[in-house]
Amino acid sequence: MDTSLPLTEEFEADEAYQPLRLSSTPEKRETYEASEPEHELGLWLQSLRSFFQARNHPFAEAEQATVLARDWASELVIARRALLRISQLALRLVHLEDETESAGTADDNLLDGLGLTGAPQRAIHRAAAQSLVDLSEAVSDMSVLCETLLDAPRVGFYTWATVGKVLARELGRSEAAQALMRSAQHASDAKLPVQLLDLAHAPQLTAALGADILIIFSDLSRLLEKLRMVETSLRRDHPLKQTLPLFCLVYEEARSLLDFIETRALRTEGLDEAIFDALDGTNYAIAMELRKVFSHELIGLSSLRQSPPIYAKVENAHGLLRNCFQQSIVALAQLFDPALDGARLFSAFQTKLDQSMSLRSDLWTLLQLTRRAEKERERHPISRVLERLNTFRDGSLRYLMYKDWEACERFIEEVAAARGAVEVTPVLHRFGAYLETLHGQVNMRAVLADYPFDYPPLEN
Repeated sequence: MDTSLPLTEEFEADEAYQPLRLSSTPEKRETYEASEPEHELGLWLQSLRSFFQARNHPFAEAEQATVLARDWASELVIARRALLRISQLALRLVHLEDETESAGTADDNLLDGLGLTGAPQRAIHRAAAQSLVDLSEAVSDMSVLCETLLDAPRVGFYTWATVGKVLARELGRSEAAQALMRSAQHASDAKLPVQLLDLAHAPQLTAALGADILIIFSDLSRLLEKLRMVETSLRRDHPLKQTLPLFCLVYEEARSLLDFIETRALRTEGLDEAIFDALDGTNYAIAMELRKVFSHELIGLSSLRQSPPIYAKVENAHGLLRNCFQQSIVALAQLFDPALDGARLFSAFQTKLDQSMSLRSDLWTLLQLTRRAEKERERHPISRVLERLNTFRDGSLRYLMYKDWEACERFIEEVAAARGAVEVTPVLHRFGAYLETLHGQVNMRAVLADYPFDYPPLEN
């Protein structure tokens, strides 16, 4: 196995990775972007720590029972490359610290959050720079260890887990690592749209519930910030297998949010029924999308070698999660402010009208295909229905009311499992009746009142 990794191949130098200085002025702090090296470094540190937790990885249900027996070499290659990136970014920050000290601009100190503010300024610079050098050396040593382990015929689970424990211990000892991870978290918090901050103080909310709603908005906003780093990799054609640690971090934090909603927010005493339903729907929708992404879309990403399937998996996973988190924020926000426009929060947000029109059209097409397959199985086999069902499940299914998701998923699984005319015909008949009812319900949505459906014929 060739484990050599030229930096020019894996991490090309472009504007996303150029050294940028974080100004201390409030006006310029608002423009803080994830591409800045200290923020990117903080996210890589968080992501790699999460990456070494096997429970955060995308596995099919059948694979979960064989985690201890599988070869973790592909994941170790990804970890090694992430370690190289961390070392590179840490040394770049050392260079910035040296420039700052030479210029004598104390206000522009990138890492004044290291907790050394009581010392003379020159000592602060030296301590911050030394902490970064130590971090770079530690992760470089870890990278060498990974390279050595990759010479073995296979990398077992316990080897993988041990490397993760060593890394966690090194990061726990590093002041720079801890400060950078806190900084990345705070930078994401600072980007919470002010409209959402105001909604947490809506008059219909108690202080306790308002605090819970703010936590939910903040967590979803942080998850979207992490996905923006994936989006940058997609847009700039960076190596996409390297986004797997970011997805692992998103999974870990999203599961933590689901636990918070279920064990705290939904158990608030005297919770209004409409708010309960909205929170329950948010919880269900996020859980469903996480299952799609981590039990389907990202399966096998670490071992793929061809660019097109890698790109497709990362793009689909990113799109599903981004849309889910955005929709969750907007749906919850509109509960307290019905006039809120999702497009004002997210430029790529798809409006309720767009979603409903897309859903209505897809349901109609699926209904016609199902009816045709039921009546003319010889000329129109069920394979076309199954192909369309997979597209629907990964696309506009999420625009249904969440209470309809489970029933629709069950029908899809039943159709896929049916074998032979004896099984297929009754399943298609029931599914067609269900789709007809569902299409009628969607067509009655108030947002579609001025947009009558023209019932287009099905293309051959």
